[in-house]
Amino acid sequence: MEGETVIINSQSYLSMIWEAIASVGWYIVGVVVLSIWMYPYLEEKYKSWKQKKDDEEYSAKYHKNPDVFEERMRAVEAARLRLQQKYLEEAERAKEQEEERKKLKQEQLKKLLNGTEGGNKLGTGESSNSSYLRDEYNPLMGESSQGYRAPKRSCCGKKCG
Repeated sequence: MEGETVIINSQSYLSMIWEAIASVGWYIVGVVVLSIWMYPYLEEKYKSWKQKKDDEEYSAKYHKNPDVFEERMRAVEAARLRLQQKYLEEAERAKEQEEERKKLKQEQLKKLLNGTEGGNKLGTGESSNSSYLRDEYNPLMGESSQGYRAPKRSCCGKKCG
């Protein structure tokens, strides 16, 4: 008997909640659509407000203690100088490497034009004399082609495999 009352009561609570949602359903849909439509505008306003607030806090902090501001500016300048020095060193190193490459190219071109170093011929040397293949080898004939057989595509109804 008590189990039935619990089911009836839970159904009545659900129906009561559903009736409340159904009576204001279009309002909920309208609020959701309006929120989606207004989100970009509100986000922009929030970001500008947050930026303004952060700027005010920053200026108040450094207005109160100018030594902190000077120390920060010195640290920023030192970091900037370190980065600039690193960039200049890397640029110098790249320039030297480029000059070395140009010199090497010029030397190779001079050797080629003077004839001291000839071009490379294919098929010269011991590699042409030696054969990597066995005697009387033909891949289309012989016993070596019988080592692999393709598997069956489908089961024939009998023992497969």
